[in-house]
Amino acid sequence: LDSKIVQARELLENLVSARQHAQSRLDDTKFLLHPMRSIPNELLIEIFHHCIPKTYHGEDPDVVDPRGAPWLLTRVCHRWRELVIHSPQLW
Repeated sequence: LDSKIVQARELLENLVSARQHAQSRLDDTKFLLHPMRSIPNELLIEIFHHCIPKTYHGEDPDVVDPRGAPWLLTRVCHRWRELVIHSPQLW
């Protein structure tokens, strides 16, 4: 009886591990399929443009708060960083 209990515990541990692995893969897949990732670059740039304070355009960049847009947008993800840096209309 004890050996069957040990086998059942080992099976349970294996099943729990398999479930955790499957959940991790599911989470990764959900991330890749997130709707935000399918928004066209042009639309993101337009959205970013509305995040820029009205007083920013035309001011000396040294005066701009690095904690706000557009600088803040460069810290979200690689895609956003590249878009912001290569979009002169945001600067």
